[in-house]
Amino acid sequence: MDNRESLTNFILNVVKIPKRDAEEITASFHPIELKEKEFLLKENVVSDDYLYLESGLMRIFLYGLDGEEITIDFFTENNIVFEITSFFNRVPSEAYIQAITTCTGYRISYDELNAHFHNKPAFRDFGRAILVKEFIASQRRNYGMINRTAKERYQNLLTTKPQIIQYAPLKYIASYLGVTDSTLSRLRKKM
Repeated sequence: MDNRESLTNFILNVVKIPKRDAEEITASFHPIELKEKEFLLKENVVSDDYLYLESGLMRIFLYGLDGEEITIDFFTENNIVFEITSFFNRVPSEAYIQAITTCTGYRISYDELNAHFHNKPAFRDFGRAILVKEFIASQRRNYGMINRTAKERYQNLLTTKPQIIQYAPLKYIASYLGVTDSTLSRLRKKM
């Protein structure tokens, strides 16, 4: 299976449209490769990338008031990567998106995406489905930060996204879970 086929299959798994429509959408994406630690987006830059991550691991993070990096989320392969607020509102980003490992995928620009939204109902359905999926994931994370213990959040991460545990530095995982590095170390030892 070539790379374009993985993107086509991803689209078909997100929304039920004819395969030829999915292939037409896929054809408008452009290949991209990011090296480890390379940025897809930096703070104060308007996001122009809507990326299908075929392989690799990325993160989105902010700097806290004390200058500490706070990982907001991780992006694993076979998912869409973008900073919603900056991308759709055309405002400078408050966040950074960085490759943790070498990443490959396909990107489409804001203008290209908008042209598809206006001209291809299938793409509108795909885009809407992605936004709903991302909103639900964000809500679950927010709720989990309130009503789950650090241990439960860590166990959930182990179950749902084990590749993060395998490839992300512990300090990124700790900030994502809302705990200190030493708390995460103690959790790992107990488990």
